[in-house]
Amino acid sequence: LINEFALIEEVTSIDDKSSYAEYRVVDIIDGAIDMAMVERDCVSINVDCDRKIFASYRLYTTAIKNMIDNAMKYSSNHHITISIINDELCFENLGECLKQPLHYYIEPFTKDNPSKNSFGLGLYLVDSILQAHGQVLAHEYHDGVNRFIFA
Repeated sequence: LINEFALIEEVTSIDDKSSYAEYRVVDIIDGAIDMAMVERDCVSINVDCDRKIFASYRLYTTAIKNMIDNAMKYSSNHHITISIINDELCFENLGECLKQPLHYYIEPFTKDNPSKNSFGLGLYLVDSILQAHGQVLAHEYHDGVNRFIFA
């Protein structure tokens, strides 16, 4: 919890983008998988190896790690697919649709299931990191598949 609050403070106070650099998206995803400590076969990656992003490696990796964590907790098969669709980074998993609109979940300390091992900060942190990168978090649901989008 202390680490999450420290990251939130870092993200919300970031004005200086001097730590940003160009990274391959697959390298950031690879770092996020390591951080999430999930089995590699639980994550399918459909991203061009040459695709790059200008970002804070540490923050963007944390955002992707949080998306992986959520997929592992809430998917019916404990699997996530990470793809580039329509020029946006997408995270897809099988499962139930969100019970509330996305804006509910990007508020701190909100979650649907209090029994899950979580403080309700994951999507709040993702949204804050994306805002620092000039992006937004979006969600779609179709035929049993949740798709979270870094747009």
